[in-house]
Amino acid sequence: MNKIHIAIAAAWVGLATLMATTVTNAKDFSIAGQTLSIGASSDLNYTTGVEDWIWELTPSAGVTALGIGLSVATDIDMLELDEGDIFQGLDFTADYSIPSTNINLYTEVSTDSDLEFGDVTVGAKVSF
Repeated sequence: MNKIHIAIAAAWVGLATLMATTVTNAKDFSIAGQTLSIGASSDLNYTTGVEDWIWELTPSAGVTALGIGLSVATDIDMLELDEGDIFQGLDFTADYSIPSTNINLYTEVSTDSDLEFGDVTVGAKVSF
């Protein structure tokens, strides 16, 4: 490795450290007794072997009403913004935590960029 490669690697490690230590919080609003959450998460990672950088930004919004959580999110590839395929679809989730248990019921469905729905996933998670 020459000095340029070392400097570039050091800059990426510094940026990754900054991204890893940055706290991302959703903003919660109380509307008519229900909670509306708006936020985003950022994931920057490097895969060795294939030498691939990935940086995804995931904005999301959700509402919790009567114990049922409804949310929607989308992934944006930040390293390929200039290639035109920014919008890849939406991910919808509904979940319900059964009171006095450690059981969470959920449903997930995603769309493609044309907003055509794909397969629906229904399940239960048990925490212990």
